Parts: sequence; C-alpha cells; structure tokens
Amino acid sequence: MSTDVRVTPPIAVIGDPLDCLTALRSAPEALAVDSEHDVTCGHRAVVIGVDITQLRNRRQLRTVLRDTELQCVTLAGRLRRLEHVVLAVSDSPVAADESLLRTCDAVARRIHSRLEQAYARTIIITAVLIGRCDDGARLAERLNARVRQRECLDGGIALRWTDIARAPIGDLGTNAYL
Repeated sequence: MSTDVRVTPPIAVIGDPLDCLTALRSAPEALAVDSEHDVTCGHRAVVIGVDITQLRNRRQLRTVLRDTELQCVTLAGRLRRLEHVVLAVSDSPVAADESLLRTCDAVARRIHSRLEQAYARTIIITAVLIGRCDDGARLAERLNARVRQRECLDGGIALRWTDIARAPIGDLGTNAYL
C-alpha cells in the first residue's frame, strides 16, 4: 500500500527567471511557479525575481517596483502563513548601485509597513541586489536561511549580493537595525 503524500515546499519562486535563482528553483525547499496566483497556502515564503536590466529610465524602474509591491499585497492577502518575501533584483542600467540599494531599501520598508497595516501581521521583506552574484548555490543557501528565520529585527531591508556572500542575511539585518 503506497501513500503518495505531497508536501508543499515552504518557498515559492516566482517572477523573472534570473540565472542566479536556478539553484534555488531546483532546491527541495522551493517550488518554481508561474505567478503569484499559483502560490498556495502551504508556502511560508516567496522569492520574486525582478529583472530590471532592460529598463530605460527611472520611471520604468519605479513602475516595476510598484508592480512588485502589488504582487506582495496580493500574496499577503491570500496566504495566511506567509512570513517572508524576498525580492531578488538584478542590476539596473538606469540607477547606480548605491542609488538602487537606497531605492530597494525604501521599497522593502514601505511594503513591510503596508502589509503590517493592512493585515495586522509581520511579513519580513528582504530585497537582495543579485546583479553581481557569481555563486547561485550560496545565494540559495543564504535565502533558505533567511526564510527559516522566525523572528527578525529588520522588517524590511535591502542588501547587496557582495554583503550576503560573506555573512548571513539575518546577521546583516540585525547589524543594520542596531
């Protein structure tokens, strides 16, 4: 007698199919799905690939990030177990690295606040600039560790790949908060 019990992996990977997310997509903890509407109630975390390499101006960048914010609102409204959202953001030809980091940090904090106010619960938002990522396996490891964190001091934060390659996201988030 065979029982085929399927367990939903805790991480859903949606959005743009960025090369650095290939290792995460194939990890047993993750499931690649086509859109936020395909994410099920069993997922506790969502990683959203955000490809901004083809953008021509900052207005397009704001539009893409606003659309990503709306995806997060949709997900939080549907998924009562959702604890983490990670935005994996590629390099941008329209914003310098430091400017993009500040923009993503502001977006992460805004999404966190918006979801907390709308749904009266904490959902951790982490934006990672992965444009210079040269180790997809380490990125997958760092993202897996982040979404396993139950409590975080930082509700919304943006970090560079070069930072998280050296230290876990939780450590960097705690240091930034303090």
